[in-house]
Amino acid sequence: MTEPVIILYIEDNHDNQLLVRRILEARGYTLQVCEDGPSGISLARESQPALILIDINISGMDGYETTTRLRSLPHLRATPIIAITADARPGTRERALTAGCDGFILKPINPRMLPDQIAEFLGGKRELLPKSLETTMLREYNAKLVERLEQQVRELSARNAELQELDRLKNTFLATLSHELRTPLTAILGYLELFERRTLGSLNDVQGQAINVIARNARILSRILNNLLYLQEVRSTEIRRVPVVIHEVLQEVIAEMQPLARSANVTLSASLQPTAMYKGDPIGIGQALRALIDNAIKFTPDSGRVTVTLIDEPSRVLVRVEDTGIGIPAEAQEKIFLPFYQIDDTLARPYSGAGLGLAIARHVVEAHGGQVTVRSVVHAGSTFTVVLPRE
Repeated sequence: MTEPVIILYIEDNHDNQLLVRRILEARGYTLQVCEDGPSGISLARESQPALILIDINISGMDGYETTTRLRSLPHLRATPIIAITADARPGTRERALTAGCDGFILKPINPRMLPDQIAEFLGGKRELLPKSLETTMLREYNAKLVERLEQQVRELSARNAELQELDRLKNTFLATLSHELRTPLTAILGYLELFERRTLGSLNDVQGQAINVIARNARILSRILNNLLYLQEVRSTEIRRVPVVIHEVLQEVIAEMQPLARSANVTLSASLQPTAMYKGDPIGIGQALRALIDNAIKFTPDSGRVTVTLIDEPSRVLVRVEDTGIGIPAEAQEKIFLPFYQIDDTLARPYSGAGLGLAIARHVVEAHGGQVTVRSVVHAGSTFTVVLPRE
């Protein structure tokens, strides 16, 4: 049984796609169709078409540029690429051949002639530019490519400037909003503490339970606002470096997080090696480690474990936060460090959060010249590792 002859057709007009498919498949060819240059290049990388038909006037990356890119792929250097277009203006054929095409077919497509034309190119036919035109056309084609590249650079620069301004406005808005919300929240938290201490009088059981719910959610809101403010700060200012004992910072963070772990019925344990003095930002380091431990507790189911390990080495300090939680899908393991990113997955839907903690952790660690990485298996747990180099 003979192998099917695969023809790749890059065309954005559905009527033309259908016509060519009917003509060529009736002759026993296998047709692969793509609607634009990038998808055609991607498909050509994966397969070995015997011939490529390409419409010169496809949108986006036009047929000329697509042909040049296809011709640069090593396994396609001998594959015939045929321009098929309605553009009959003088010079179009020559530009197509300069870009790397081996032939030129004008639309409208002739159903009777097309199979014979394809057979000729599969059999070795190649159209060549006259030597007298080759250098001139190549120079003109290169000039057009450079002009298009310059235009794309200008457009990207303008869009980048717009994005930077939008990001600045977003950061200003978030910082302003966070400051404005913290003022009334301070009073709310203050009065809630008075209620919890029974300073304002005794409460019955139902009232006490209601106050506990309000206080818990108010503190969650306070933590989100603090994270928002700190994220803006750590992204826009230099960190301060002072002598800090990391194991003492970590001890304080773990003691602070123990009530949260107990309320989630999660065992939080630590193995902390005493550390020598380190030059860094104690507030930032504490914030980063708190975010990692908080994240581990939040995504660890009932009766699970979170283990924190601190190792002091001559050239660096390592912190590992391991959990027996729900795990992180492989495709999300880099995205989780982006601000406001939430895993759109049934695993993570029951867990609330603003998606700021891990972004803060990475910013702080990288500001110290370090790195934070994650290894995770879904349903088996995750391990976050922080490496802080010594100067």
